[in-house]
Amino acid sequence: MRLKSLATIRWQERVLVLGWIEGKLLEKGLEDPRFFRRVVRRLAYLRAGGDPERVHEMALEALNKYVDIASGSHYVLGADLRVNIAGSSIMPFGTAAGLDKNCDALEPLSYMAGFQEVGTIIVNPRKGNDRPRVAVDEKAGDLYNAQGFPSKGLDYAARKLMSYREHGGNAFILASICGLPPGPDSIDVALDETRMLLKGLDLFVDGFVWNPFSPNTAALTLLRKPRVFRQYAQLVKEKAGGRPALVKMGPYEEKDRQQWIDLAGGWMEGGGDGLVGVNTYMVPKESVPSRNWGYPSAGRSGRFLRPYRQRAIRDARREFPDSLIIATGGIDSAEEAWQAFDAGANLLEGYTPYTFHGLGLLPQMTSGVKGILRANRLGLQEYQDSIKSHYS
Repeated sequence: MRLKSLATIRWQERVLVLGWIEGKLLEKGLEDPRFFRRVVRRLAYLRAGGDPERVHEMALEALNKYVDIASGSHYVLGADLRVNIAGSSIMPFGTAAGLDKNCDALEPLSYMAGFQEVGTIIVNPRKGNDRPRVAVDEKAGDLYNAQGFPSKGLDYAARKLMSYREHGGNAFILASICGLPPGPDSIDVALDETRMLLKGLDLFVDGFVWNPFSPNTAALTLLRKPRVFRQYAQLVKEKAGGRPALVKMGPYEEKDRQQWIDLAGGWMEGGGDGLVGVNTYMVPKESVPSRNWGYPSAGRSGRFLRPYRQRAIRDARREFPDSLIIATGGIDSAEEAWQAFDAGANLLEGYTPYTFHGLGLLPQMTSGVKGILRANRLGLQEYQDSIKSHYS
């Protein structure tokens, strides 16, 4: 019995030591993006057997396990860098859809990001495509995915959001949603599912983002028509009321600009408030840096999206001067963040950059943008207002 007790004590001590080390690694990774990339990220990939998707899951688990580290006062960002959005004053750096698909890390992320776009949330639980379905290009800073809308479903997300709100959570949360048409003869199913999503999430979020642009879900192409965008905008805005009703837009080439503007215009004509730009870019299998890629294509995100992001933000600000615009796509430095603001974005969000550099990138970019504003004797809200007035 005594030997067993000693073994138990030693095991408990080992667990405590390992937990302490894990917590310290997370804390240092949140403070220093270089340390995250060179040490924390490499250790996580070793532990996950090189599976990028498992690393992502482990990161969310760690944030919840060490929520006290995330809630430390030195991670509460941007108290003096805020913009006005639908009656709320928020720090303009947030997390993009895909980072927390199922609302599993609402509390820890609320201490580090000015807002969260959760989802994309769909009605029914969905496995998505078989793994491996995520690949990484370390050198280019890009991510490839063919996930196929994996989701734990509406009921799960709603329970998570409700619990967060009931326990005092007050983060600014946008819900990315999508009703899925099962085929060309049943587009109405997507509309009915969208109604269900709006109703089920209504009490817990600060706005909605309709996402018809997942590059790995072929049925969504059926929805990409100006009249359909107008119809969905009317539906979403009716439920959103004074809250933002946004649409997630995909990247486009110069030759497709008018088609893209027509789609966004349909959304705005239906009462939509603005857009998120841009989603991932569809590339063929041959472009994916993986020998075992089992899908004909993938959505590419990261630094590759920078010119597409800038094009979309400039065109949207010019065509729809008073719209709310959220920029995403390769924003991994203060300089990139400032370029997006300068093009006309109100808010910035990220997913892929945080997988490479960690969430410590947030205070780094915030500090850098504040430095640019001070050097030019500008306030961010004042600057955004001047860009809008230029195009109005």
